[in-house]
Amino acid sequence: MRHRYLQHNRRAVCAAIAVALIGATSAAPGADAPQEPTPEATRKQAADLPAVVVTANKRTEKLQDVPMAVSAISGDDLKRAGANGFADYATQVPGLNVISTSEGQTQLVLRGITSGSGQANSAVSTYINDAPYGSSTVYAGGGLLTPDLDPADLERIEVLRGPQGTLYGANSLGGLVKFVTVPPDATRAFGYVSTGYSSVKGGGSGFSERAMFNVPLIADTLALRVNAYDRKDPGYIDNVATGKSDVNEATVRGGRAEVRWTPTKTLSVSLSALAQNLDSDGLANTGVDVDPATLQPLYGYQKQSRAAGTGLFKIKYRLYDASVNADFGWAKLVSSSSYSTQKVNTDQDVTAAYGPVLNPAFGLDNGGYSITDPITLGKFTQDLRLQSPEDQALEWRVGVFYTRESTTNQQLVNGFDATTGAPLDLPPLGAISVGPGIFKEWAGYADLTWHVTSQLSILVGGRYSKDKTTFTQTGSGLLVGDIGFTTRSKDTPTTFLFNPSFKFNDDVMAYIRVASGFRPGGPNVGVPPGLGAPVSFGPDKLTSYELGFKATMLDRRMSLDADVFYIDWSHIQLTSTAGGFSFLGNGGKAKSQGVEASWKYAPARGLVLSANTSYTDAALTADTPPGLFGYDGDRLPWVPKWNATIGLDYDFPIGGGWSGSAGATYNYVGGRKTDFLPVPGPRLNAPSYHGINLHAGSYYGAWTLQAYVKNLTNQRGITSLTSETIDPQGSPFAASYVPPRTVGVNVTYDF
Repeated sequence: MRHRYLQHNRRAVCAAIAVALIGATSAAPGADAPQEPTPEATRKQAADLPAVVVTANKRTEKLQDVPMAVSAISGDDLKRAGANGFADYATQVPGLNVISTSEGQTQLVLRGITSGSGQANSAVSTYINDAPYGSSTVYAGGGLLTPDLDPADLERIEVLRGPQGTLYGANSLGGLVKFVTVPPDATRAFGYVSTGYSSVKGGGSGFSERAMFNVPLIADTLALRVNAYDRKDPGYIDNVATGKSDVNEATVRGGRAEVRWTPTKTLSVSLSALAQNLDSDGLANTGVDVDPATLQPLYGYQKQSRAAGTGLFKIKYRLYDASVNADFGWAKLVSSSSYSTQKVNTDQDVTAAYGPVLNPAFGLDNGGYSITDPITLGKFTQDLRLQSPEDQALEWRVGVFYTRESTTNQQLVNGFDATTGAPLDLPPLGAISVGPGIFKEWAGYADLTWHVTSQLSILVGGRYSKDKTTFTQTGSGLLVGDIGFTTRSKDTPTTFLFNPSFKFNDDVMAYIRVASGFRPGGPNVGVPPGLGAPVSFGPDKLTSYELGFKATMLDRRMSLDADVFYIDWSHIQLTSTAGGFSFLGNGGKAKSQGVEASWKYAPARGLVLSANTSYTDAALTADTPPGLFGYDGDRLPWVPKWNATIGLDYDFPIGGGWSGSAGATYNYVGGRKTDFLPVPGPRLNAPSYHGINLHAGSYYGAWTLQAYVKNLTNQRGITSLTSETIDPQGSPFAASYVPPRTVGVNVTYDF
């Protein structure tokens, strides 16, 4: 019955896609045949590229006027393409790459700033509106647990390339990703309901339901906007050891509510709450088992072998935010207060690592082992700034920032029967408890923009921070031993910004940007005193030099954004070993240099062509410290030299009240080197890959039908590759791939 049901649904999806494609390419029956337009008529019908507004500089301004490299992806474009996460749109941003082991476990990399898949702390900050989200320390998996919000109610995603340490503070060495939500509207009531279906090649089926409503509570003064979603993302990996199919299936549920009060034209107050849960019984067991020598799957493509009862992955995001904007005329006051939580629970199979050692010791033939790793994070932030009007010759801004994080992180090694999952009567194997880890940061920042002439502006800024971390750790068991200690660390990092820009006219600008960034240091995890390892590690820092050019041409039908950059990265936080323990230290230097470009062109009304590309040369400029084998000149891990995307979007009338859309993108990700090794030996090469995505839609009245195909040619692009054994070069390796070809359809009703 299940087989017939899936066949029926797949046929229905194919039929729906065919209807959408036919509706997007042919006129309604009985409509007059369109006349072939003359070249002059086509030129007159050509529409301007829409002006894109962003808040990258914590001011509302046109993208064209921001003197730094910023990309923006609209929420409407994400919905049309069926995009649900970073993997669906990362290639649309030059210089942005991902190291992803599975859904919910993705490291963002901008301009090549990464030390590899095991990087403990993120080098790219994540913001939801004005609120920072995610950990600023190494104690809560911040390098991998990047929040990947459902696009249900996003107005746009802004990606700021290059360090943002002066305005946004810690963890923005490579740049920043900002999710901008749609604000409530106090002028009218409206909403939508949407449902969708998807199917992945060689895997299961997915479903989605989304709804939003906007209600004015007091006309023109007070409004409420609420959205909710429930999504099942199809799995496509089979576990040959247990016989279970589609084990990486995931459920994503959540929503957001915001109330906005605007009693006067000069005052607004917003209160919002956001929640998102991701649940899966198999995502913790990442990847497909491959032979590291050939990268060929050991059990077949989309297959792995993992012990029974393992793979649990659950993560809960919560964010509560209060924002106040007051305009006094002579200055604007902006206050953003937020409290966020993150709860993670995983159970990862590590039988391939511990089995060869522990099974002979315990006399077991089929012992299985896993690590459960519950993590909690609570984070409070307060950002308060005062800024002058933007039409002054001297434009200024001053601000203060405070954050407090509290983290717990436990790791417990479990023994069980690998076939049944039943617990075994074994002595305690190992338990480590990290926390509470308390991180506090106080910062003051300021910038001044001198508009020397109507064309020339010079921006200078600085930030002084004071960080303090207190960290407690206990441990017990056969693999850990009895340990218990508390350590502390302090840092006082500073960052700066020098950013002159020159407008040749309203449509052409060039700029220079010299900026710095940092990540906080802290006490080391897992290393008891007395092993010769450092008790703590310091912040790593970088300075970026950027020359950029922005232009809008051909009566605003073409835009070009290009830049060249050079980054000097020092005191890199890298993993080393001592006495069998891994720890973080500061050592080595690296550079990243490259070119980025984005282009858009609207040759006719409704038609937009686009392209972006980036070249990134990221490499060590000094050997890594003892315990890690990387040498001067070695490429940084997981950074392709070339990325590129070409796109086409076409919106057009059909007739009889119908309209249509169609689009396609082609993306390319170059080859990458894998992680630096703690033993001598060659690093593996992750091959280059490309992909084609298609989408089409038909619109009639309040109804919208959208269809999409992702990864049309079913490419097997590798996004992560690590050994499953204790030996970093030992077989098997776990390889994570981009999702196989996915076909889907969404139906939306607006009211």
